[in-house]
Amino acid sequence: MSQSGARQWRVECDCIPEVAEARDTQHWERMHSQVSKANAGHFVSENRLAADLDEDELRQRHEQAHGALVVCNVCGKLKEVAG
Repeated sequence: MSQSGARQWRVECDCIPEVAEARDTQHWERMHSQVSKANAGHFVSENRLAADLDEDELRQRHEQAHGALVVCNVCGKLKEVAG
C-alpha cells in the first residue's frame, strides 16, 4: 500500500460508536487524512472512499470545501473541517 503523505486530523465521525465498541475503547475521535489536489488520486486508486467518486469528482469536492476536506481512515466518509 502506498502512502499519500496527507496531513492527519482528529475529528469525530459517524463510525465512532461501532469502532469504539469493537475495539473496546472510549476514544471518540478517529484519524482522518486531508485530501489535496495532489493526493486525490491516491484515495481513489486505493479505494479508500465510502462515496463512489472518481479523481476529478474528488478534486472538485476538495475545491468546493476550500481545501478543508478530510477522509476517515476507518470508514472512508468525507468531511469538511475548519482549515
